[in-house]
Amino acid sequence: MKKLSFIVFITCFIAVSCSNDEDSQKEDSQKLEVMHNEIVALSLSTSQACTNTEEWDFTRISASPCGGVNAYIIYSKKIDKTKFLAKVNEYLKAQAAYNEKWKIIGTCDLMLPPSGLECAEGKPKLVYSIPNK
Repeated sequence: MKKLSFIVFITCFIAVSCSNDEDSQKEDSQKLEVMHNEIVALSLSTSQACTNTEEWDFTRISASPCGGVNAYIIYSKKIDKTKFLAKVNEYLKAQAAYNEKWKIIGTCDLMLPPSGLECAEGKPKLVYSIPNK
């Protein structure tokens, strides 16, 4: 009987522990999403019309778990660039900590940086060109 009680106790403990980990991972993921949404709002890329590509720039916004870059964000040059890039770096560090904490793995694909920007239908868009061999 003691063995059965012990097994039930351990099973319940593991179930609660796993549930807490899942909740904690979800909370961490939601914090990252909030940070990302703040950065997108600060960038003005979704709220300001694009009429001149010289008024826009881009930077990496997401790091692959294996060290590469896997996303870029466009931002207006009219914003405080120093504060914006500091916020992006804070997000990248939080993303790296999340990946390490939760043992997130990636495909380690190589993503080339954009070759430039264009204004399409009033929105800034990244332009990619395939390098010649």
